[in-house]
Amino acid sequence: MTVFAVFGAGSVGCYAGGKLINGGADVVFVGRPRMADVLGVHGLKLTDYEGASDTIPADKVRFSIDPEVLSEADVILVCVKSMASAEAAQAIRLHGKPGAIVISLQNGVSNASTLRELLPGWTIAGGMVAYNVVNLGAGHFHRGVPGGLIVEEMSETEAVVSAMNDTGLDTVQRRNIEGILWGKLLINLNNALNMLSGVPLKDELFDINYRRVWAMSIKEGRRVLKAAGIEPVASGELDPVLFSKIIGLPNFILLRIAKGLSKIDEKARSSMWEDLQAGREPEIDYINGAIVDLGREVGVATPVNEAIMRLVKEAFTVGQSPELAGADLLRLLTASRST
Repeated sequence: MTVFAVFGAGSVGCYAGGKLINGGADVVFVGRPRMADVLGVHGLKLTDYEGASDTIPADKVRFSIDPEVLSEADVILVCVKSMASAEAAQAIRLHGKPGAIVISLQNGVSNASTLRELLPGWTIAGGMVAYNVVNLGAGHFHRGVPGGLIVEEMSETEAVVSAMNDTGLDTVQRRNIEGILWGKLLINLNNALNMLSGVPLKDELFDINYRRVWAMSIKEGRRVLKAAGIEPVASGELDPVLFSKIIGLPNFILLRIAKGLSKIDEKARSSMWEDLQAGREPEIDYINGAIVDLGREVGVATPVNEAIMRLVKEAFTVGQSPELAGADLLRLLTASRST
């Protein structure tokens, strides 16, 4: 049987690992003592927007705070924050089983490249999680939107993807993982906006002013990608290019076109909102910051994404969301383009 290690037991890692366990896979989590304590008491409860619910008792959850257990794994799913990719690579190099397949299931576009650079000779596959998971506490992880996992298509990952699907963890292989990751990043530009709003994802997305801000950030990102010769690829129900064109339509029209929005439930929040609540460092430098950095390289101005980054870093400095209304956020960011 294939042994999976989930390196980074946050919301996505716990949800994906829990689904693997529930489907009969051998899984070991590697994470921090706090999560080890939580899962050691409560086990895992996995729910989703469609009403599915799975419970995995604590004695069925293998968890270690010592990366030495990576030596057991045939497949290592890297789910750590982007800023911890180099540290994860070092742990894999020291403790991982030779020949193990490493799959990055992280936000941002640079993580697989970082892992390849630091793990020469290893099989590294890019990957993408097309849904959002929120930690509701006491081992309860909730998927609030549709989507599945995407893994870079390569001969080495074909059997792994098959094994993941056999457990019920919906996973597909796709080529052009770079385009897919950039496409997801454009959609992920809302991650920061949801935190700045302080409201549930569904409430935010049904406010036309927040959507207009999101469209501004996506369109700016598209200009940067066009200058860099990168074509973003849709990875799920939400096409970032199409969405940026229709995002300002009234709700009743938008929902007919972007039907996935109606499936978002009331519990859904962005991972950056969750990071703020938990006192963790945000991934803003790897999401909006990726647009800003690439914009500097290709000579395209990015005032909207730069302003969003400043607002996010201010919020994390004080430890709370500014809870900006959609109209106020739109006014602030519109002004940023003219300064």
